[in-house]
Amino acid sequence: MDPDQPVRLISSQKPFRAVGLISDSHLHVRVRVSTDGLTWTDWRAVETGHEGGSLVWFDEEAKRVEVMAAGDLRVLLIEPGNVPASYPAKRNTSSVEPTVVTRAGWGCGNECAPRAQPAFANVTHLVVHHSAGANESRDWAAVIRSIWVLHVQGNGWNDIGYNYLIDPNGVIYEGRAGGDGVIGAHFSGVNTATMGVCMVGTYSTRPPAPAAVESLKRLLAWQAAKWKLDASEQSIHAASGLSLNIVSGHRDAGLSPRASGTTECPGNGLYAYLPQVRREVAANAGCSIQMARRNYCFGAEASSALVDFENPRNCEVGVEGGAPWLSIREGRIEASPNTSTTRRTAELRVGGQWIEVSQAHAGVGETPCIARGSIVNGATFDTRPVALGSIVSLFGENLGREGSRTEVIVNGRLNATVFAATPNQVNFALPTGAQPGSARLEVLRDGVRSPEAMFWITEATPAAFAAQNFDNGALNSTTNPVRVGRPLVVYLTGIGTNRNLPWEASIGGLRAEGLFLGTTPGFLGLSQANLVVPETLGAGEHPLRVTVSGVASPELRVAVVK
Repeated sequence: MDPDQPVRLISSQKPFRAVGLISDSHLHVRVRVSTDGLTWTDWRAVETGHEGGSLVWFDEEAKRVEVMAAGDLRVLLIEPGNVPASYPAKRNTSSVEPTVVTRAGWGCGNECAPRAQPAFANVTHLVVHHSAGANESRDWAAVIRSIWVLHVQGNGWNDIGYNYLIDPNGVIYEGRAGGDGVIGAHFSGVNTATMGVCMVGTYSTRPPAPAAVESLKRLLAWQAAKWKLDASEQSIHAASGLSLNIVSGHRDAGLSPRASGTTECPGNGLYAYLPQVRREVAANAGCSIQMARRNYCFGAEASSALVDFENPRNCEVGVEGGAPWLSIREGRIEASPNTSTTRRTAELRVGGQWIEVSQAHAGVGETPCIARGSIVNGATFDTRPVALGSIVSLFGENLGREGSRTEVIVNGRLNATVFAATPNQVNFALPTGAQPGSARLEVLRDGVRSPEAMFWITEATPAAFAAQNFDNGALNSTTNPVRVGRPLVVYLTGIGTNRNLPWEASIGGLRAEGLFLGTTPGFLGLSQANLVVPETLGAGEHPLRVTVSGVASPELRVAVVK
């Protein structure tokens, strides 16, 4: 407990099972409840500032609550009632459409009809959330009803904010009334053209349950097919003005000046998992081609480039969009000369895939060109979101040359420290002043500016460079193995800037004692994890993983002897 934070006691004549916390500010709050004022539950740590408020669920009824917070906070006591839930007897595994518990099925009948007629729009983006609430419950339908009470009675909203919700058992619930295309209240005020799905629970420091992830993938695949979306794609989201992944996280709205604020939703443990979700959803989709590249950067003179793609399913490949200065002939993009003083940009849709094309203004030749999706973890080129303060690599064309100066600018104002630059790769340290969520990046080569590239930032996505045996200082290898029971130093990046994030390590599936996790002195962006190799581990090569805030590193093989 923090003695500097005031404790507020609220008593109620009627029992309640949930506490809603509503604040415009990001506050670290502690909550506990009691029935008699003598016996209390353990303190629950909650972060407020979550859009719609934060729900703290207690399976047992209580009549008193103590809230510890250093800031303005509204507290709502919620008893959702004991309404029998109606769950489908069997999940339909043969249909594309997943089985969904209706509003009536989770106890939201005529008494919780929307206050006003819903509005509709065609969906262009699918947004993933977490509820920032309980991860365990004996009555998930009651938790969903409590979220409805928080959103409607606590916030004064028209209805529950999400279009769908998924509990940790993988059960999918219908959210906002009106059906598909109804505009919800979940994406920081830029909700139009989005479908919001909430993973019930808190995933800031843990990943969601496998059953919930499977339901999420099935729901996203169904919605992507319904709205003819490619889950692996990016496109402009008109309401926010951002170029976003078709499958985005709530925090991705934060860069937009039109958004109502920033949030950590859907939590580091879920947000870092979204790239894999996108790949798996897209792989199970209908006919699609595989583009070798998604962006082309031309100099001001007349230029052309081959549109390179694979078509393993023999899909029909058509071309849409473009601009008067662009044409496609015999599989090549051709750009006419640009004599104006401004850069030209356009989008082409080839076989259902968007291609971005830009051309430098008059007098500029080769421009730096960042390959789309190429801003990755510098240790393993991991395509998950990059972590604050980590070593990052980006790939493309004309990024640097001998004797030139290459700069990296993040969000138009943050100068990154560049370690090395070649024509096709730049390595740099991501500034700690950036925020989790969507971000923009530009490369300047001798003052010639690249088109902006979108990338995504999170709290922690660890990835290891190498391991070093503590006893002899040698890099671990089959010729220099580490002995069981002895320390091992793992050099990695992507652990984030918050030293209070939970972490653990394993070797060969066995938990390794963690001695230290932090920055490596004298090396910007580099960190180290000091571990003890488990005594019971057998000799041989074993996979090592470091997990920070619910996100595991790609495996690093380490050699061990008895």
